[in-house]
Amino acid sequence: MSLAGLAPATALAQSPPAAPEKLTVGDWQLSPLLEIRTRGEYRRDAPDLGGFDLVGNLSSRVRDAWVVSERSRLGLGADRGALRIQLTLQDARALGSPTPTATLTPRRDVSLFGPYEAYAEVHGTGARPNYLKLGRQAIVWGEGRLLGNADFSPTGRWLDAVRAHAALGNFDVEALAALLEVPSPLGTPFGETSGPQRSGVQLYGVLGRWTVDPLLVVELYAFARIARSNGADLDGSRFALARLSGETYTGALRVSGDSRGWTYGIEGAYQLGNANALAVGGQKVNAYAAAGHVSKTLPDVALTPTFRIAGSYASGDDGSGTYHQFDPLLPDPQRFHGQMDLFAWSNLIDASARVQIVPATDTTFALEYRYAQLAQASGEWIGSYLNGIGRAAPSPAFIAAGYTPNTGSPSAELGHEIDAAFTWRPLVPLEVRVGWSGLFLGDGAKGIMSSQARGATQPNGTVAAPSFAQYAYAQASVALP
Repeated sequence: MSLAGLAPATALAQSPPAAPEKLTVGDWQLSPLLEIRTRGEYRRDAPDLGGFDLVGNLSSRVRDAWVVSERSRLGLGADRGALRIQLTLQDARALGSPTPTATLTPRRDVSLFGPYEAYAEVHGTGARPNYLKLGRQAIVWGEGRLLGNADFSPTGRWLDAVRAHAALGNFDVEALAALLEVPSPLGTPFGETSGPQRSGVQLYGVLGRWTVDPLLVVELYAFARIARSNGADLDGSRFALARLSGETYTGALRVSGDSRGWTYGIEGAYQLGNANALAVGGQKVNAYAAAGHVSKTLPDVALTPTFRIAGSYASGDDGSGTYHQFDPLLPDPQRFHGQMDLFAWSNLIDASARVQIVPATDTTFALEYRYAQLAQASGEWIGSYLNGIGRAAPSPAFIAAGYTPNTGSPSAELGHEIDAAFTWRPLVPLEVRVGWSGLFLGDGAKGIMSSQARGATQPNGTVAAPSFAQYAYAQASVALP
């Protein structure tokens, strides 16, 4: 029977019926998915571009950087009884030949095509069914501070994992095991029979959630990251070196709520383990972090304003003894520490205030202020993509190249960031977003940029860093259904 035949003739004369989100083919329910996103980004005097990298390689100064990227996803879900199968293909690429950008690292090609999701799920019934899911999947625990899908990034994040979930009254329990990097050698079928033997990188996690009330949800996380990596992500930072080989155990507690216009979240985490590559015999890990936010929406006030304040702390390392720099594992970029993606939940103290208004239907405008500084002034500055931006102490290559290092004790101040964002949905499937950010660089940020030769060279051989950095983007996306 055709779907058109089910609708009254009068309704057809007035407007076409909504397209069904699921199609029935025999005993299967099919769910098509389409997402297309195009984004242009521009950076001016970005603190993480050009100059010396943390390995000691020198490139020319980058004052203006831009990129245009696209991401397309085409997927199909198939349900039959307790079985669900999902396959989503993704094409993500930078268009043309872009200049450097913080969202496409040198360790990744500028194009990627392949499965974003490819999993099979066996599940029960009900609003919160038990399930077992195996294959490639996007996973978010909590707000995504320790495990997120990084949706704003050019490709998003997926995990090749097995995941089990059980709902017991007001309790939810979930466990996962994911392979982040394959072991080697892979063996004869793959043409790789020699080379160093490594077990790759695995991530194991357990989540327990207790929903007492919409305004009181308690979550407990435990992660174990076991790493024997091939070193493809090394960028010269001690942060990346600490992740190369060893065991990192993270426990976290989160309390949150969302009801009657109030939204809040408080999260604390403690980390221990061993970083094998930092010293002969390894180096002990002892790190900690905390974050919190609260917001209130006033629906009965003109422009429906939402006010939000937030703050976070993550320990840093001074390069001696036990390693104290907190590792946020697999966090979401942009969401927690500003639009410029210059700050991560690692060696950081930041505080922010934000206001959002609704000037018209399907339109929002937000303005946010953030102050940021390093928790350990002599430690490393890490960006939200977990890239090493720099450190106050210049590398030997800096002096060998004829530059004169700045004297004096390092400052912890990174600066003051202002973010503005505008969102408009002119049609149901179409969303347009425009954002601008400016960072008034603090003495700590300037010192780190100078030590990485990201500024103007002075007659005396020192490097003067800029005082202001900017970032802007415009994005259009279409999502069906």
